[in-house]
Amino acid sequence: MVQSNTEHAALNERPTTRRRKSINFRVHALESSLFKGAQQFFGSRFGVGVPEMRILSNLDSEGELVANQLVALTAMDKGLVSRILNALHKRRLLLASESPTDARRRSWALSRNGRALVEQLRPLWKQREAMIQADLSLQEHELLEELLERLFIASEKLRTEEAAALQDDPKRARRRRPAQVRARQPEAAE
Repeated sequence: MVQSNTEHAALNERPTTRRRKSINFRVHALESSLFKGAQQFFGSRFGVGVPEMRILSNLDSEGELVANQLVALTAMDKGLVSRILNALHKRRLLLASESPTDARRRSWALSRNGRALVEQLRPLWKQREAMIQADLSLQEHELLEELLERLFIASEKLRTEEAAALQDDPKRARRRRPAQVRARQPEAAE
């Protein structure tokens, strides 16, 4: 059966459905949408992206912290946290203090410029969050917070258990990376 151009166009224009998608898919899609929007909005206006804002926000709310604490609070990779801390320090948004017992261990705090930037950003964070959550009732908001926290705890527990299982299985720990990673490695010359 041959489709007409009109029928073919209608199929391509039909919106895809989000029904029957897994919760993990929906959470990732939401995170991706939120990240892209915030990255574009704050990046173009203030020169900071979401990862930088997460660092700034945590230092604002928690006070002086070391990098490992920021890794735990932000759930970001330690290499990324380190790069962001150094970049924000170069922009004079952060102050770094050496540990008296370990020269490799710095603590980080907002500088005067960093605090001023957070003061500019905070109302916009709250405004954007309120706009996104405007259709939620108070009860739905509270339930969503609770459910997201429970899912995060379950995810961290699973991640920890899987990491421990990999360490307990020496054969598995020595296995090569997946094929798509191996494919990027240069082959030996013939």
